[in-house]
Amino acid sequence: AETRKLVYQRSFWAMLILASLFSVLSTVTAPIAVEEIAPGYGGLDDPNLIDGLYANAISGYVFAMLIGILIVAGDFRHGTAVATYVAVPKRGRVFLAKAFTALIGGAVMQAVATPLGLLSGYLTLNTFFPEAAEPSQAIFVNTGLAALISGATLGVLGASFASLIRSQVVATLGAILWLFAVEPIFITTVPDQGKYFLIGLITGIMSLDIENSDFNYDSAAFFDPVTSVALLGAYALALGLVSLIVNLRRDIE
Repeated sequence: AETRKLVYQRSFWAMLILASLFSVLSTVTAPIAVEEIAPGYGGLDDPNLIDGLYANAISGYVFAMLIGILIVAGDFRHGTAVATYVAVPKRGRVFLAKAFTALIGGAVMQAVATPLGLLSGYLTLNTFFPEAAEPSQAIFVNTGLAALISGATLGVLGASFASLIRSQVVATLGAILWLFAVEPIFITTVPDQGKYFLIGLITGIMSLDIENSDFNYDSAAFFDPVTSVALLGAYALALGLVSLIVNLRRDIE
């Protein structure tokens, strides 16, 4: 029922389109940004840098988190939460169903957006930057795996966060602020701790080798792929359990 409810919402399809556009723009503009804005990363003749440019295709993960928020907080926003939770004898089953739907929805969103981003990056580099180095074969597999894992886990994190906040607007703004402002600031100012943040863990899954002293950035400081996946999963599980316990003790209004 939760899956059907999500598919029939126009906001889901709007987010899917936005996630795809975001991934495409991230890979299309990345080569220009490197040459014009951030030369400290090196030139396009560096294979490691090219891998990093392709990795931008995963950028739509923020929308996976927003989908999780939509699935849970949407009921509270539209006043249907009471009917939804009362219809099932055990309230926990409703949250678990929503969390599972968020997991699937986030993974599907990334499964669509990321390949489009990779294709756009390939076309951009081969059309406008023919002198660019060739990427490693592993980057496409690593980015694909990171896309599915990040989409699934961030979907659950979004659902869990929204379950605690219950306000779709507040939860959405909080998620956007966290992923676009708080985490990037911490990763550049406290790089040793950046590997514990969501962006650092997603980067760790892709096993990139990029360094920029100007931005105090070194991907080698992140965890290895296995550890990154384990921590992401642990975050999603921990927040999900907290949300489940809290919701069993709170009234549904």
